[in-house]
Amino acid sequence: MIVLTIAKVVSIITTVMLRMSLMPDFIRWRKNQSTGEMSIMPCVLLFTNCYVLLFYAYAINDMIPLFAVAVFGFIVGLFLALFFYKWTAYKKTAMRIFVCSFAFCVLMTIYGLLALTGKTGQSTDSVKTTLGSILVSTTVILYASPMATIIHVIRTKTASSMPLAMGVVLVVNSMSWIFYAYLVHDLFIMLPNIAGFILAVTQLILTCVYRKPPPKGQVDNSTRVMMPSVVVVSPVQSCEHAISISPTGSVKSQNFVAALASSKK
Repeated sequence: MIVLTIAKVVSIITTVMLRMSLMPDFIRWRKNQSTGEMSIMPCVLLFTNCYVLLFYAYAINDMIPLFAVAVFGFIVGLFLALFFYKWTAYKKTAMRIFVCSFAFCVLMTIYGLLALTGKTGQSTDSVKTTLGSILVSTTVILYASPMATIIHVIRTKTASSMPLAMGVVLVVNSMSWIFYAYLVHDLFIMLPNIAGFILAVTQLILTCVYRKPPPKGQVDNSTRVMMPSVVVVSPVQSCEHAISISPTGSVKSQNFVAALASSKK
């Protein structure tokens, strides 16, 4: 019982730390009254993923820590996404992404309410499995940003913008959720966080190996990404430089900030 309580507390604290790491990005947006050419996707994916987590947490009756961090992640993601829209120059592109996310959330709400009230004809275990599968699927999408970061760092051989402390927090956050999932015997929480742990460790190793400033006069385009976690799920972290897609379809390395969480579940 004590071990489970400690796992819950550590998971909540590290997840909140990851979410709060996004505030410097928000302050920068507010100061510049612009988001540049950053992508809104990480913010939208954060609150969308956490919205799915709300239903799953309720289905398995896990109010603390799962439901609690899902609410927090949803609020943070929605908050950042709304202000991102306010300050972005690409409002049409952002609105299309919002519409797609809204449509998904509507479908999720319809299914979730029907399933949780027993209107779909599924057993309780079947509902949990379906919601868990949807959760894992949305979490996988969140891993695109960390993977892009890792590939970019290996290619440029510099990770000067990857905070070592943040890498440590990401590893601890993933480990705490894996341990918690083990204690409560939940594979839908454990599997995504195992993947998140591997990505977090890889990023931490790269941070140590390529921890050097870029050549003089060269712009540092490496990425500080928010690793997603199912419970951030969040994983998920913020990124100060990320790969974004401009309205014209070209891929650019841009200053960005997302969470999430890497963001966990």
